Amino acid sequence: MRVNFNIFKDNISWDALIHQLNSDVLLRHVLVKGNVVDRNIDFSYCDETCQGKIINSNNQLIGNFSTSF
Repeated sequence: MRVNFNIFKDNISWDALIHQLNSDVLLRHVLVKGNVVDRNIDFSYCDETCQGKIINSNNQLIGNFSTSF
């Protein structure tokens, strides 16, 4: 599965190939490439739209991601 990440700060975007969609995998990618300071990041995902949100510990939307197969 391919995941396209977008971090709003500094307008950072990248694609990654992953084998399993879970918060640990998503967090690892965001921490390595997303240039984020806050390590307490949550993710929400909608199966119908194949899109998700990246939310920091202050419950602020800091980015989004989408999946394709």
